[in-house]
Amino acid sequence: MKNITFIDEAKIKIKAGNGGDGKLAFHREKYVERGGPSGGNGGNGGSIYFKATTNLNTLLGFRGKSIYKAENGQNGDIKNMTGRNGKDFFILVPIGTEIILNEQKLIDLTYNNQIIIVAKGGKGGRGNASFKSSKNNAPTIYEKGEQTEFIEVILNLKLLADVGLLGLPNAGKSTLISVISNARPKIDNYQFTTLKPQLGVVNYKNNNFVITDLPGLIAGASQNKGMGIEFLKHLTRTKILLHLISAEEKDLLKNYRLIRKEISLYSKKLAKTPEIIVITKMDILNKQQKEIIKNAFSNKKIFFISAIKHQGLNLLLQEIVDNLNNINKLRQIENDKFLNKETEEFIYHKYQKESIEFEIVKKDNTWIISGKYPKYWANRIPLTTYENYLRIIKKFENKGIIAELKAKGLKEGDIITVKDTYFTVEYQNNF
Repeated sequence: MKNITFIDEAKIKIKAGNGGDGKLAFHREKYVERGGPSGGNGGNGGSIYFKATTNLNTLLGFRGKSIYKAENGQNGDIKNMTGRNGKDFFILVPIGTEIILNEQKLIDLTYNNQIIIVAKGGKGGRGNASFKSSKNNAPTIYEKGEQTEFIEVILNLKLLADVGLLGLPNAGKSTLISVISNARPKIDNYQFTTLKPQLGVVNYKNNNFVITDLPGLIAGASQNKGMGIEFLKHLTRTKILLHLISAEEKDLLKNYRLIRKEISLYSKKLAKTPEIIVITKMDILNKQQKEIIKNAFSNKKIFFISAIKHQGLNLLLQEIVDNLNNINKLRQIENDKFLNKETEEFIYHKYQKESIEFEIVKKDNTWIISGKYPKYWANRIPLTTYENYLRIIKKFENKGIIAELKAKGLKEGDIITVKDTYFTVEYQNNF
């Protein structure tokens, strides 16, 4: 049974839009002298957003498609025309979806319309009109747009229920959920009747909530014994734990403590989830036996029910509704605070990194430079004008790359290459 997984998972690749290229152009108009630079800026690429929605409850829709791309920004044009920004791309996922990148969880989307930008669109390149200054009235400097990369993202969907049923096998969880909700789990008198989580919707006095019936836990569940920790994971998403204990058990308190121990070993956070203790199959108990059980659990609030005979259910359901209403009010306050934050805080991925690590290898008279920073600017600054040539040299100089080249023996006439960009060192005095 260990290889059964009930966390819906999808692995996809996303790519934000590239920035549009800036334009190199000069104003040309009859009877107008010295029109000056008129190259417009490129538009920004579209970003990739993930948005939680109540309209989905599975990740199955991602099976037929694994690549998602936002629109590229358009190139700048003559007459200072700025390229149009690329359209953002919104990927809808069910509430309860975790977004994982590089084996680290970025965010847990837990409420409707929650949004995160995982891939920020590339910046548009500047046209030569943007570089005009009092010292340079006719610049030939311009930039290409930022190039984005594919990112692999893992989506994990765990069950998102308000109430999670907890207890040993045969505690009566399947019977209870079948009586109070629209779920129809398999019911029988042997361990692990429930082999997968069951979701049901409960309607009580115009209050709706979702309840989940999970396989029974045994000693060692936190170490993946029995049905394992796969199902404990689902409980981390619930607001209330309904801890069911069968009246047929010989030592109710001992078994209760056993389950509580497994929860604490698995997650301290889960152990703090509000809990309601329910003694099932109350119809086999007399008044004296009920008092003994109450005393055994000292000051804990205990509910006695018989799901089959519909005894004690109204009191239990009212307790659940009251608890959920209080929890939802508190969570709504936190959600409102979250939504009022600036959108920038939702942005995870930006392509421009300030890492200046680089490596230099010489082969014949060619110096091969590798590293994120030189690669980035080699892609951004086209070496089709002398001013752009000087600009990239200046950037490399500011980051110590040229000094490192000189220390290794750079001389006039040598070729410098970064990825697919080649340029010859023509003027030694520029360094």
